[in-house]
Amino acid sequence: MSTIVVVGAGLGGMSAAYELRETLGNGHAIVLVGEGERFAFTPSNPWLAVGWRQEKDTTLPVAEHVARKGIRYLGSGVARIEAEANRVVTGAGETIDYDYLVICTGPRLAFEEVPGAGPDGGHTESVCTAPHALQAWQRYQQFLQSPGPVVIGAVQGASCFGPAYEFAMIVDADLRKRKLR
Repeated sequence: MSTIVVVGAGLGGMSAAYELRETLGNGHAIVLVGEGERFAFTPSNPWLAVGWRQEKDTTLPVAEHVARKGIRYLGSGVARIEAEANRVVTGAGETIDYDYLVICTGPRLAFEEVPGAGPDGGHTESVCTAPHALQAWQRYQQFLQSPGPVVIGAVQGASCFGPAYEFAMIVDADLRKRKLR
């Protein structure tokens, strides 16, 4: 029996863990390591930012769902990977020895690379994570009180691209629905 550790419990990591279980059957241990107790469906973030969905509609408890497939979940993140020893140490200090390691951590948001970028940069918002999208929803509410020009884009090398394109179309549709466009 092998132990497979999947690092990252977003779309890639969840998909990888489920596919591994389906492909390998129950003869191998699969451990999914992520940050936090809830899985957030990232493609729904633009909907959160315009109020079309609420966070409870786009998240679910990870451990409960993956356990149904015999996948163990640890939500304290990874403190370090000790590749030479085939070991992962979680944020809670738990050590997991592995035979195989799958890394599905997604993009690294590097807003600091562009001054003023990102939800804490003072000049832009983000829909790359659910907390970012919820913050963008607050700013969108302010925008709706005094609408004007809006720029939607992605910062190369600093953010995620896919959600920006979808968000542009969703904002357009929402503003048309509100008769503000």
